Amino acid sequence: MRKWSRDSIGLEIISLYQQGEILSYSHVAQHQVALLRAAARYFGSWRAAVESAGLNYDDIRCYKIWSRSRIIDRINELFEKGEDLSWRQISTVVDPQLAAAATKHKHFGSWKSAVSAAGLDYALIRRYREWDTETIKAKIVELHKKNIDLNAKYMEEYDITLITAARRRFESWDQALTAAGLDYKSIVLRAPFKRSHRTPLGESNSEIHAQRPLKSRSNSDRSKINNKILQEA
Repeated sequence: MRKWSRDSIGLEIISLYQQGEILSYSHVAQHQVALLRAAARYFGSWRAAVESAGLNYDDIRCYKIWSRSRIIDRINELFEKGEDLSWRQISTVVDPQLAAAATKHKHFGSWKSAVSAAGLDYALIRRYREWDTETIKAKIVELHKKNIDLNAKYMEEYDITLITAARRRFESWDQALTAAGLDYKSIVLRAPFKRSHRTPLGESNSEIHAQRPLKSRSNSDRSKINNKILQEA
């Protein structure tokens, strides 16, 4: 019979959590009776034991059973937030329960298959972890010198890897631009590009403006001639 202590109870709860097991009271009462009794003995309640392990009991209580569709929705949710979806980060920091659920054989069998099922490029996901703050700032400065539009909407199409990594490291694209020494307000609020009026090949603007008064005088002369003809008629 296993001997329990406060530490071993906490470690067991964390282990189950990382494996993607359901930790609601009703589920533990059915499948982990010994753990539940030990938790009540050492902590007074299951809630206190869970919170002592560093977990949010309200999240645990409202836990829903994972399904393929829920896994895909969660992956896309994290991706849109700019979270690092590399296996190491997702399985240890971002969402260990998601990682455990996704890799179960009844779901996707591997994290790569789950990411691909969510419509994301796993090769890009793996490259996110290669970006650090200095690399991101250097890349932003490089693009700025090349006069590349650094507006967030454009960057999502131009280099999704960069902007996603930047949002992960700096919390937002604006903060990444600021860290790179750029004025993000001038980039975000930049006035639309104004197209210059084309001039006929071989003619300068000054030549065209010089011709306009002649056209005006010819119209005026034509009007005088027409009036004179009407008067004589």
